[in-house]
Amino acid sequence: MKVLIVGAGIAGLSIARLLEKQENIDYTIIEKKDSLSTLGAGIALPFNAIRALKTIGVFDSVMARAHQVTEILYTKSNGKILGQANLTSAPFENDHFVALQRSELQNILAEGLVEKIHFSTELSTVNNLNEGVSVESSNPNITGDYDLLIAADGINSTLRAQQYPDTETLYNHNLTGWRFIVKSPNHQLQPTYMLGNTDIFMAYPFSEDELYCYAHIHQENSLHSLIGDAKTDLKNIFSNYGEPAKSIIEAIDEQDIITGELKSVTQARFYKERIVFIGDAANACSPLLQQGAAAAFEDAISLAKVLNSDGLNLENYKQARKARIEWIISFSDKPLATVKKMDKAIVRFIRNTVIRVLGPMNAFGWKKLATKPEIANKD
Repeated sequence: MKVLIVGAGIAGLSIARLLEKQENIDYTIIEKKDSLSTLGAGIALPFNAIRALKTIGVFDSVMARAHQVTEILYTKSNGKILGQANLTSAPFENDHFVALQRSELQNILAEGLVEKIHFSTELSTVNNLNEGVSVESSNPNITGDYDLLIAADGINSTLRAQQYPDTETLYNHNLTGWRFIVKSPNHQLQPTYMLGNTDIFMAYPFSEDELYCYAHIHQENSLHSLIGDAKTDLKNIFSNYGEPAKSIIEAIDEQDIITGELKSVTQARFYKERIVFIGDAANACSPLLQQGAAAAFEDAISLAKVLNSDGLNLENYKQARKARIEWIISFSDKPLATVKKMDKAIVRFIRNTVIRVLGPMNAFGWKKLATKPEIANKD
């Protein structure tokens, strides 16, 4: 079977590692950039991501470089605790929750594969038919016919847009977000999510001395006008927060900050004829459950299993992933519909009450993901 993988990010590298083990697959992987991406800050990997890494074969390498966490804290913006969850109790007593630099994870996944990646390579024409995919490329060695094309080209997937030309495939939540890494020697923190009005600040440790930080705010909030300078906007919004945000924001001047808008797919996409979608190209959604990499790993495992046993019966891939992915997207994105309303005290009171009763919403969702039979991972 001749397979073309488009994208050498987390999803593309994961499926490549799995196909490397299958003698019946002749795969080629292309990447439009001239090298592996160095963009990105930290990445948090919940229990199901770590389970998947065992199947992909890089569990030991990741665990050797990652920082393990054992608790999740949700607080008000002043630092007062709303809820907390223990990540070492049932159903996670045999699991791990970790974080590390995104570039470290990508380098681990790419180990042994870099020489097989065709960099600076883009597709100019894609003809998707029932019996295969014909492509033309900036690299003449890639131009030709393939039995299957795997679209692993990220949230702004060109292939997804091309295959659904009359459909809006991405939804913008009108949330401006920032990601960055800060040095914080001997911080002794567990992951902490601080909830303001339409704003949120997260500090997630990925070593004993470093924190991965994420923050966002609704663009139509009533208190802050964004000027477009990341450091200034962050200080204006979060300078009145309690600890740990206060100290982090005060020391932010030397940090590299990644700014973006939070987007989700309008619906999960699995395959169309002989193009199959994995990772963010298939199912990008809010980071509430930290399922970006986790879903990419699970997509890759499900697809590799189908290709090994069922040939090109892509409907089996869809059925293996559909219920779980659609639940993840719904659970992750549903709270975003109320963010704009958090300017109202009564809405914040309801939100805070729910957290006090149910605990941190991501931990609540992880428990569902681990125990709810109808969304259980079939792999």
